[in-house]
Amino acid sequence: MRAVVQHGTGGPDVLRVEDRPEPTRGPGEVLVRTEAVGVPFYETQLRSGLIPAGPPGVFGHEAAGIVLDADDLDIRGKRVVTMSYTGGAYAEVVAASHYTLVPDELTPEVAVAAAVPASVALGLMAAADVKAGETVLVEAASGAIGGYLVRLAERQGARVVTTAGNDEADIDHRDPDWRQRVPHGIDVVFESIGGPRAAELTAKLAPYGRILAYGSLSGEFPVYPVTGLIARGLTLIGFGGPDAYGKRVAAGRAEALGLVADGTLTPVIDRTYPLADAAAAHVRVESREGVGKVVLIP
Repeated sequence: MRAVVQHGTGGPDVLRVEDRPEPTRGPGEVLVRTEAVGVPFYETQLRSGLIPAGPPGVFGHEAAGIVLDADDLDIRGKRVVTMSYTGGAYAEVVAASHYTLVPDELTPEVAVAAAVPASVALGLMAAADVKAGETVLVEAASGAIGGYLVRLAERQGARVVTTAGNDEADIDHRDPDWRQRVPHGIDVVFESIGGPRAAELTAKLAPYGRILAYGSLSGEFPVYPVTGLIARGLTLIGFGGPDAYGKRVAAGRAEALGLVADGTLTPVIDRTYPLADAAAAHVRVESREGVGKVVLIP
């Protein structure tokens, strides 16, 4: 099979297409003929070495496709989305233990564009307990997760303030001082940019506001001195790791796909690339010029 293999850490050129043996599935896993592969931003950080990664091998984590083999005979031949925490998704065939059936109405491109980011957004909304009438700040709103957060918060009846690295949002976060333009009275911050200046937002939050820290697009985790949180009665909630992503997010994947199937959520696909152009897809994601999900087609 054709697969994209990571050779060391560095720029997109460390991703190279090779012929590899098809994987074999273990107990509880499904073997899937991939039809579409998601390219999330965190994978560019894994590739570059900014986030520590496992041993080198076939790259990628999010895929949609047709089940070739499984313990459950009833799902053979059906379309699923998979999440492989050990890699292997940038390939024509992937074995994964985490999978969700895809509604018949959805194409594989739409399914993989929605499954992980929409379920992350659902988990974040639940953890934040966003209420009607509250004001919510969504950082990186043009990204896959941020876009779903905007739609879910508006659906909840919240007022939404957005940032993005373009002119489409309320605030352009390419400006280092963008936090100074955030209005006062924010009830919930969905923090995905990170960095030491994240603490500047504490002065913008309403008393007893909540900060959901779930990303580090800047390459650094957010820094919030405890004194700034105590002074305003703020709550800082970390959203990551196996408990959040391995349990809460996985549990919400079927709901997320259902919301897409019934038209409540509309996935945005930025661009699609052939599997062989995985390096170009990474360049596109790192440019932050697009809106929505970048998808590879094996």
